[in-house]
Amino acid sequence: MPHGSLRILVTLVLLFTSLSAQATDTAPDTSLTPLKFLVGEWKGADAEGKGHKISFVLSSGGTSLTETLTPPDSPPMTTIYYSDGDQLMLTHYCSLNNQPRMRAAAVKEGEKTITFAFVDATNLKNPTDVHMRQLAIEVKDHDHFVQTWTLSKAGKDVPKVFTFERVK
Repeated sequence: MPHGSLRILVTLVLLFTSLSAQATDTAPDTSLTPLKFLVGEWKGADAEGKGHKISFVLSSGGTSLTETLTPPDSPPMTTIYYSDGDQLMLTHYCSLNNQPRMRAAAVKEGEKTITFAFVDATNLKNPTDVHMRQLAIEVKDHDHFVQTWTLSKAGKDVPKVFTFERVK
């Protein structure tokens, strides 16, 4: 084997060995655990009784949870939940054409409500522009949950409540 080929082979072996060691040293990420039960299809309604569909899928190798909310009279919206250390974060891709990011403190075992608070947003020209500023997810049981989105509009908070049931 030529000397140059041997050097490349040794380099590749060392690289793959290093990557393999890094993969096994990584502790499993458990911050998404409180939300993983949401994976699947759900049906529900807002406070006015309008039907909504929502689906959740794990994405990016299980490191994020993608939500697609489909209202009856506007385009679907996507929210991606992900870890930031031991905290949960989300980015909401809103039909208002802004993308608020929110953070929840570490979720303690047995807690039934996870509340995300506004951190910042992209495509938000002024802090007073209409945007979502909070999300509370209340887990009723394995097949029922409530989302309360808080819309900031003209300096006032407007709650938007959605109740969902798992599609079986």
